[in-house]
Amino acid sequence: MTKKTSNVERHRTALTRYALSKPMQLLAKHDFLEGKHTIFDYGCGKGSDVDILRQNNLTANGWDPHFCPENPKHTADIVNLGFVINVIEDKTERMEAVLGAYQLCTQFLCAAVMLGEQSPERGRLFRDGVLTSRNTFQRYYSQEEFREYLRHVLDEDPVAVGPGVFFVFKDKDAEQAFLERRYRNRATANRLISQLPKVPKAPKAERAARLTKADKERAFYEQHAALLDALWLRWLELGRPPQDDEFPDLTASKDLFGTTQRALKFLQRFQGDELLKLAFDSRRDDLTVYFAMRRFDQQRIYRHLPESLKRDVKAFFQNYQHAQTDGERLLFSAGNPALLRQMCQHAAAQGYGYLDEEGAFTFHTAQVVALPPILRVYIGCATFVFGDVTSADLLKIHAESGKLSLMKYDDFEESPLPRLLERIKISLVNQRFEYYKYGDTYTPPYLYRKARFLTPDFPHYAEQLAFDQVLATHPEFALDGYGMPPEQFDATLQRLRLAVVGFELQPAQHTPALDDPCGQYHTFRDFIKCGATQANTGLPNLPKQPDTYNALAALALHIIDPVMDYFGGIELTYGFCSPELAKHIKGSIDPKRDQHAAHEVNTRGNLICERKGAACDFIIPDENMLEVAQWIVQNTPFDRLYFYGNDKPLHVSYSDANSRAIVLMLPGKSGRLVPKVVTAERFSEITLDCPR
Repeated sequence: MTKKTSNVERHRTALTRYALSKPMQLLAKHDFLEGKHTIFDYGCGKGSDVDILRQNNLTANGWDPHFCPENPKHTADIVNLGFVINVIEDKTERMEAVLGAYQLCTQFLCAAVMLGEQSPERGRLFRDGVLTSRNTFQRYYSQEEFREYLRHVLDEDPVAVGPGVFFVFKDKDAEQAFLERRYRNRATANRLISQLPKVPKAPKAERAARLTKADKERAFYEQHAALLDALWLRWLELGRPPQDDEFPDLTASKDLFGTTQRALKFLQRFQGDELLKLAFDSRRDDLTVYFAMRRFDQQRIYRHLPESLKRDVKAFFQNYQHAQTDGERLLFSAGNPALLRQMCQHAAAQGYGYLDEEGAFTFHTAQVVALPPILRVYIGCATFVFGDVTSADLLKIHAESGKLSLMKYDDFEESPLPRLLERIKISLVNQRFEYYKYGDTYTPPYLYRKARFLTPDFPHYAEQLAFDQVLATHPEFALDGYGMPPEQFDATLQRLRLAVVGFELQPAQHTPALDDPCGQYHTFRDFIKCGATQANTGLPNLPKQPDTYNALAALALHIIDPVMDYFGGIELTYGFCSPELAKHIKGSIDPKRDQHAAHEVNTRGNLICERKGAACDFIIPDENMLEVAQWIVQNTPFDRLYFYGNDKPLHVSYSDANSRAIVLMLPGKSGRLVPKVVTAERFSEITLDCPR
């Protein structure tokens, strides 16, 4: 990279990072930052990536024409050219940077640019890019455009590993190993390894008795468990018997058994064939997927296979031609919509994800390697276009349209309602993808019923499932399809006085504003500032307990809103009653029983009314209140109802107790009100000529 040829201030694009850059994160994701490879950062800026790598004991160096021009340019296994060429305004210098970086690598170049879809930054047109307001240059690429640029400059076929990130391999054995590793089902190997039987120690009494052959082999295995476990695990990982140079400890194995074949025969006899068969089948599927993708990517031609891959071909396919034939057959199967639908249905039935009514299959990216081979090849074709699809959280297979969607969410693992940040739809037909970023232009939606996309071993699965089930018990939340818009969901939460706390839906514990909604038709002010005494005294009459507001909201939701939906407007005559207001109410009231105090406490911290819940009195003009009361009894989950007459306000409460107590408060011979408890059946039989 020579001296810049204009007054563009390239160095101003350099960032101070406190975490690895995106290309470095992808190197780590693919196990290239394990300490076995040397790294050189070409155009390292302020050197943040290099510093982080060195802090983790990796051999890393860097060079930058502005910040560290005196540093030597080192050869390294991997050379990173991250977000460099898109800030160079001169085409010749741009090409020199790519060639210079590639010349230094011994295995591969990691090249990254900013894609046009990923950045909102724009400026005035300058050469083949834009000049920003900070006097920096940006040349935005599309994924395919950058692939073709690297192919043209280096005469090599790049491997997409992410949006705007490609590996360009100089070492073709390393390239084949990387591509094969991408399609390896490590989950199956790990599952088989987790089933490794523990060798029980023989009881002392048994040890003293005469030992059988099985007892002796068990004691032998127990004595050499570390060596034999390691060899067994290696066999399961390979799916075939390991060769001498693949043994974890060849010398120790030969010292113990004499030959490697004896060691393997002992293991097979001791452990049995069941897990070996599962490992063989799983590994053969992986390799068939790999050869299917080799057939799909016809531009990538290799003169020879790495030794390990040669062994795999012989063990699993007998010869290379059979491997190619099986791979080709699998590839063509992945283009059959009917077969794709069938495999999606099978995967959904196995619990790997969710199949919607339109036949689209959505699942977490951790399950990719566990899916049927046909679906893995379908996803692999998208990987060829886009790169590492597992950088997303969820994938959706559109079997009918030949597309794959990638969805990335904010805090997917730790949030019961993660919000969508990015959505990428890849077309396998035209080898293009569309990028959607949520935030400014698109409101990030919530992901509802997240558990249906997960498997039981996913972190917080049990808590997520419980949360989804509780949320589904509230019909006010519309969760079908994509669910309700986030602002509507938040408003419903507020109206129901609920809050999402961790993976639980809990009663809200904040004090709302008086004019916040309380039910669909009222505010909290309506229930607090009603009644003649409150109006006459002007007392604030404000609840002090958050649970009182929750109880008022529940009363409105379960009783008042349904009444208004059926009868129309009501007139609230008495609502919440604070201890201060109760002192000014003339006549006989019973704060310990009438539930008007809701969840308020006395000076000793005890509930004023142990029945909890909340109550109000109301009347509906021009309606017979007996009809209203009977309708409430038949259609709502009321707690207590006091009926005073056809043209009098009735008292109704709601609480979790749901006692459904009905009390007639009608005048006796003396004129005083006499309470009479009646059943719901008896109350429904009362006629309109009931005494007023």
